[in-house]
Amino acid sequence: MPRLWGAARLGFFGTAFLLGGCATATPWQTPYNITALHSSVPVEAKNAPHTAQVVLQLASVSAPSWLDTNAYQYHLLYQNPQMLLSYRDARWVGTPAEMLDMRLLQHLQQSQHWKAVLSGQSSGAAQYVLRLYLSNFVVNFTAPRAGQALIAGTATLLNDRNFQVIAQHAFQESVPLKTPSAAGGAAAMTQAGSDFVGAVSAWVNQYQ
Repeated sequence: MPRLWGAARLGFFGTAFLLGGCATATPWQTPYNITALHSSVPVEAKNAPHTAQVVLQLASVSAPSWLDTNAYQYHLLYQNPQMLLSYRDARWVGTPAEMLDMRLLQHLQQSQHWKAVLSGQSSGAAQYVLRLYLSNFVVNFTAPRAGQALIAGTATLLNDRNFQVIAQHAFQESVPLKTPSAAGGAAAMTQAGSDFVGAVSAWVNQYQ
């Protein structure tokens, strides 16, 4: 099997070493994305209010330093649960925060629950601000041929005028891998991303 780079989870990657294992990747390939292959208008758009008056701004998704990379990271929980590894020959198209930011913004805009949904870079005026802190985005191998994609984070809704917290909720989504590979992990992460974004969107839409 191809050899993989491994690194301890220290907020940055230190000295790397080669590791053989079940989590395999083919030679350099197109970076993986978590954008759904067949995007559609969210189901909640059918029940959206017709007189939405509130403008929502999605602040740029934030994440800890160890997720500030496009490295495709994973754990071998059955060998060393504390060690964070990364594929040598596979990567994401952007950082996890960037990919989820794009998906969540698009989903909220398509839900039609708000008068408008602005990006974090927009200078438009909004009544509410949604902040999302991404705490986990990793593929966990629980056995040589089994694993799951995990996404976790906390969403906070604030009043943009006085920054008072309106609501806060923690989210976590996991999807089993169909195949123990980089491609299998990416497919599971795409589904986990859809579930995560859908859950966050449904939660915040109730405050419209």
